[in-house]
Amino acid sequence: MGEESLEDILNAIISDAEALSTQMTVEDKAKLTKAGADIFAKELETEYKANHYRHRTTGKDPHLAESVMAQNANVEGMKNGSSTVGFSKDKAYIANFIENGTKFPMYTSKGRKYKHGGQVAINGDHAIENLRNDSKLKDKIVEAQAAVYKQIVDRRNR
Repeated sequence: MGEESLEDILNAIISDAEALSTQMTVEDKAKLTKAGADIFAKELETEYKANHYRHRTTGKDPHLAESVMAQNANVEGMKNGSSTVGFSKDKAYIANFIENGTKFPMYTSKGRKYKHGGQVAINGDHAIENLRNDSKLKDKIVEAQAAVYKQIVDRRNR
């Protein structure tokens, strides 16, 4: 048996750790981030159904809560290991109004009513921001990603 020096042992540990972190393949990174994105998308859909859902017939046009989507690519559609959660293109502007609110003033600076007085300002709800900051949801996301990460580690160690 050859004797290994402490330096060789530490270098082996470092190379194993790098292989499972910074040198992870794009496919493995995508699996990892997709697990978290799916959890966030499910919670976002639940949040919008609970607080911003009206039971009405929409026909072929889905409700905002039903248009939540998670994709296994970045915002531009490039597969680089990241995953994104959002709304479909035709519904994203509605989510922006709910999240940030609108600024339709009812009165001029001199106190006169505007011509279109029926326009009412929508106060922002900040549902997405609150979900991002929710510690219980972060724990769920980390647990889902940890399960996928464990599968990747187990597959590599075979």
